[in-house]
Amino acid sequence: MKCAVGLLLILAAACTMGSLIPQGEAAGYYTQGYPQAAGAILMLGLDDVFHCWWFVALTLFLCVNLLFCNIIHFPSLVRKSRYGFSWERCLKGWDGTALGQTDGEPGKLFAKMGFKKIEKKQTEDGAQVWYGARHKAGIWGPWLCHLGMLTVIAGFGLGQLCQEQYTVYGVPGQTKPVGDTGYELTIDSFDVKLRDDATVEQYTTALTVGMESGGTGAYMSGETSVNRPLSLFGMKFYQNSTGWAAEAEVRKDGEVIQETLLCAGEYAPVEDREGLAVMLNAFYPDYGEDAAGMPRTLSPALRNPAYLYTLYYHDQILGMNVLKNGEKITVDSYEIRFVTPRQYTLIQIKRDPFGWLAAVGGVMVLASLLLAFYIRPEEMWAVRAGDGTWAVSGRSRKSGAMFLESISAACKKMAEEEAGEPAGEERGDGRL
Repeated sequence: MKCAVGLLLILAAACTMGSLIPQGEAAGYYTQGYPQAAGAILMLGLDDVFHCWWFVALTLFLCVNLLFCNIIHFPSLVRKSRYGFSWERCLKGWDGTALGQTDGEPGKLFAKMGFKKIEKKQTEDGAQVWYGARHKAGIWGPWLCHLGMLTVIAGFGLGQLCQEQYTVYGVPGQTKPVGDTGYELTIDSFDVKLRDDATVEQYTTALTVGMESGGTGAYMSGETSVNRPLSLFGMKFYQNSTGWAAEAEVRKDGEVIQETLLCAGEYAPVEDREGLAVMLNAFYPDYGEDAAGMPRTLSPALRNPAYLYTLYYHDQILGMNVLKNGEKITVDSYEIRFVTPRQYTLIQIKRDPFGWLAAVGGVMVLASLLLAFYIRPEEMWAVRAGDGTWAVSGRSRKSGAMFLESISAACKKMAEEEAGEPAGEERGDGRL
């Protein structure tokens, strides 16, 4: 267990580093952002903590440690569960001190304490003994917790190795394939909910998923929003991000010959002119300029749209500029303009074949906590003395003092009832 705790502390520190340091960036990002620590970050693999060799090795060591902890303790727990609860063992360690006494048979007292199964035995010297045990399953709490942790780690690790991820982005009305899964995704609608201060409160996409054309199978629909993924066909659909898109409209001699939807960062070749291509670098819904004359947007509202573009000819840049609404690019007899700006949605799709294993491990951990903290193994016994009274005692491996106090209180209450005094009412001497 000392080894397990040490491994957990190291892994917790590594996870903290992975949360604080941006993951998966180029080396230059860390050189500029962390000039003093960049060397250590790159050397130790802190730029990709969760996939570096030492993190994987520590995780495997922890799994082996937990596995052998469970294997080693399993036989002793089985023996304890089968033979560790017995009236002989209790009487052997009992010094004879009673928590209370009762004149009649103690069956009613056992029932008040929640003991349903009672053994009636007799010692070698002829003394009668009543014995009860309950909540034996509580001893399995720590063991089940270790097994649950091992299952969670195994499920998560296998899921990371076998997980399939796809990205689909587009505007309402578009249908696109989901990688090589054979499914296609149709974006039915996309809504951006803003707060009163014009900041984004939530992104929500309504989508329909089904087999590609010619396939079989039903179509399923639903909504996904930030932190509320949608599950369809064994895949989870996450609302990842959004951006702006616009139609690149190409005219030749005044006639529209091409309309291509471009998301910011995409380009399209002009089909009628070999080597000519246009790229939509960025979109500004409410165009303005900063103090240095650089383009920026004044608000997220669509008020004064402008488009930052780059024009290429055989991979050479012909020009780069900002087009305001209604302006156009002219190349010989060709005219290019951007129209119909609208926001696109980016959906991230994940399929984890071992997600169920991690979920089972999580349920096991929760069950183990219930067993460890709320299901307390308890034993209670009553031994008949020579004068006919029963001496009552008990023990509990967890919260023992509280259990013994409850036995004592139950004995006093039963004694009052046997004496004919209403429990909980004021007696003649002013006491309860």
